[in-house]
Parts: sequence; C-alpha cells; structure tokens
Amino acid sequence: MLKLRELKPNVWELTLTGVLEKGDIATMERELTPALQGDGPLGLIVRAEEWKDITADAMAEDAKFEFGMLAQWSKIAKMAVVTDLQAAAALLKWMDPILPMIDMKAFGSADVAAAEAFAFDLPLKEPAAAGAGVKLLSDGADGVIAYEIDGRITAEDVDSVLTPLEAHMKGDEKINLLVRFKDFDGFDPAILTNGSLMGTKMKAITHLRRYAVVGAPTWMAAMAGTVAGMLPFEMRMFDGSEDAAAWAWVRAV
Repeated sequence: MLKLRELKPNVWELTLTGVLEKGDIATMERELTPALQGDGPLGLIVRAEEWKDITADAMAEDAKFEFGMLAQWSKIAKMAVVTDLQAAAALLKWMDPILPMIDMKAFGSADVAAAEAFAFDLPLKEPAAAGAGVKLLSDGADGVIAYEIDGRITAEDVDSVLTPLEAHMKGDEKINLLVRFKDFDGFDPAILTNGSLMGTKMKAITHLRRYAVVGAPTWMAAMAGTVAGMLPFEMRMFDGSEDAAAWAWVRAV
C-alpha cells in the first residue's frame, strides 16, 4: 500500500507498507505530479519502515512515471528515507554524490522527527548553478576538444557540447577529448531523455583516441576506472592538480 500526504507547503510524506502494486503507483502519480509540476523547492519524506516488496507491474509503472518526470525531479531539494534496511541506506549513500542537486539522507525508524526536520529545512528557492555549467576550452582545431564543468549542467549546455563534437565525427577522423571538473553541481535529469545527446555520445565513442578527465569527483573517478579497460579508446583520470599533465597527454598523439 502507498499513501501520500502533504505535511506542510511543498513537503510531502510518502508511506510505503506491505507489497506495492501497480495501483499504488497510479495513486502516487496522480497525487505527486501536480507538486512536481509546480514551483520548487520540494521536500520528500519516504517512510519505508514497513515496506516489504514491489510487484513487477508496479516496478514497470514506477519506472515509466519516474522517467516521464525526469525534468521535474531536480525540484526536490531534500529527500529523507526512513528505513532500518542497511541495503537501502547504502544505496542512498551511493546515489547522493551522483545527484548532488538533491540532498538525500537515510534515517532509522527511531529518527522520524529528525527526518521531518531535515525535509522541512528547505532552501528559500532552488539553488542556481554557481558556475557556467559547461564551458568550451578548445574546439578541436588542434586535435583536442576540451570542456570545463563548473556548476550544474543544464539542457542548454548540451548544445554547446554537441556542436564541436559533431563537426569532428565525419569519416574515420579521430579526436582527443579533455574534460576538466572545476565544481560539479549535478545535472538536469531531463538531459537523460535527450535522444540527440545519447546518439551523439554513442557515435563519438568510435571517433575518440584519448579521453582525459581532470579533477573528477571521487565516485565518478572510481566508476570510470572500472569501465575504462572495456572502452575502445584510451582513458586516463588525472587529479585536479595535474591539469598540465592531462593536456600534455591528449596532445601527445
């Protein structure tokens, strides 16, 4: 069963009990969509102390709802999950740095009051990105396309990324790529539904020779290190203090 109620303006409590079914997800979609389509920031408390399981139909319905609302999820500024399940708390801890625009925290069943205080403490308005999002450093004229990530990446930033990339994805031409992280503040989830971006990324893989990443957050560097050996190009991670070495590496071929 699923119940949703508004505890105070812009703060919602979602209570999960027993086994969630498809109809429960329909209830959540009907009641939560207006809040997500309104003005943020929002607070969300997920009470999962008595949640047992979810049916396959409900899982599919939930995925469809969440994917359809990707552009709105960044309006949630605070999300508290109340659960005694260590796996759920660990998953939330893993997700938190990946989505820094949403402040997520797990609380035990004895700490409901603390969870509410956390979710109630909303910023006055959605925090604006402090930096420029994505800034082009080199357009590929010298064989290297380079970007700097500073702040939150928006859908508008995607266009500035695609233009120089597409210009070099003709024939068998190879290009080197450098991405420097100054201050990563997350991204607009709507970017994940951008078919043009996904298509360009897949095509770009075949045109990359070397890919240097400078100053990436720890979690991102760890994930990149795991998959680097399976990619059809050379990829190296550099510390933020190794900017000169990264440039030298991508310019060496």
